[in-house]
Amino acid sequence: MWLNEYFGPVLHHGAPFKEMVVYKKHADKVHGSVAIVRRTADTFGRDVEDMIRQKMTFEEALNGSGFTIMAKQRLRVVQRELFEQLDAIPFVQ
Repeated sequence: MWLNEYFGPVLHHGAPFKEMVVYKKHADKVHGSVAIVRRTADTFGRDVEDMIRQKMTFEEALNGSGFTIMAKQRLRVVQRELFEQLDAIPFVQ
């Protein structure tokens, strides 16, 4: 489950996602969740939006010449946090 905080925290009537009725009803089908935390729009947000707008992967953005050194560092931070959360989910094969 992707919890995207782009427009703010993922809440319903003040309750976090894992306390929502819809989650509790389907919790047995959810292997895990990954939070896409809201960051500073003028830095991290702009860098991620630029990467997405250009339809690039993290690898393409980090290895290409279209981003500054600081932008690449911010993208590495976002990538590392997302990948660590994904790695922590026990996927059944």
